[in-house]
Amino acid sequence: MRAGTSVHRTIAIDGNPASVRGLRAMLASFLDDRCIEKHVRRAVVLAFSEALDNAVEHGMLERQGSLTIWMRYSPRYILVALRDSGSNQAPLGHAQSPDEDAERGRGFELMHKLMDVVKVHTFIDGGTRVSMLRRLDQRPCD
Repeated sequence: MRAGTSVHRTIAIDGNPASVRGLRAMLASFLDDRCIEKHVRRAVVLAFSEALDNAVEHGMLERQGSLTIWMRYSPRYILVALRDSGSNQAPLGHAQSPDEDAERGRGFELMHKLMDVVKVHTFIDGGTRVSMLRRLDQRPCD
């Protein structure tokens, strides 16, 4: 199957579990259509899920707002990025080390372990973009 190399969507989201699952499924389908190996696909979807959960929890007023999502594929890499619309919380702009005893707060640590590059950019007009890249060493689909 020959699939396009990129997808760019701006999506209104209310933060409910069904819409979040739908975005994860969209990414999984995008990767599956490009014959990405199962272990890589799982890693990319999990890293995206962590960024998505952070965006919904911290980057939207009352879990309402919009997300802009980018997915790009080449035989050498996968790039996934999302930007939230911003909230009244002060953005961190960088990952913070969680307390070792904390049950939460390990999303950025996990993203860094699953992906080769993770970048966070905070916009002065509101919102945060998380961009993640995973290098590939595989042949494209036939």
